[in-house]
Amino acid sequence: MSSSGLSFLFLLSLAIFSIARGQERAPHGLVYESPLAFSPAAYDFFHPNAQKPQTRDSCTASKCSPLPLAAQVDGTQIYQNKASATQKGGKQIGAGGVAGIITVFAFVVLLTMGIYYVKVTRQANMNRASSSVQSHA
Repeated sequence: MSSSGLSFLFLLSLAIFSIARGQERAPHGLVYESPLAFSPAAYDFFHPNAQKPQTRDSCTASKCSPLPLAAQVDGTQIYQNKASATQKGGKQIGAGGVAGIITVFAFVVLLTMGIYYVKVTRQANMNRASSSVQSHA
């Protein structure tokens, strides 16, 4: 194998490992974003023409009974449990896993190239040996 091929593979593996380290240091993407709710003042700032509700509590106008506080708390806890379960459920491969897969792939490619080189070299040596034996006879 030529030295330029080895230096290329070394530089490629160095670049892959540096990218993997960068992912551990500063993760980015939608997976790592945490949604934030706008405050009412911020919503009013971005939606100046939105209609304002006449009353704060819709039950005061219709004289209905509001939900008990326990029902609201239970609903919030159920929603939070479902949200956390969906976030934890997805298995993600880390930067080390990606680097491991790429390293194994590079090893397999190098091993295949080595086996091919040995096979071609032996075949050429056998052809030279058989041609020299026939020319002397």
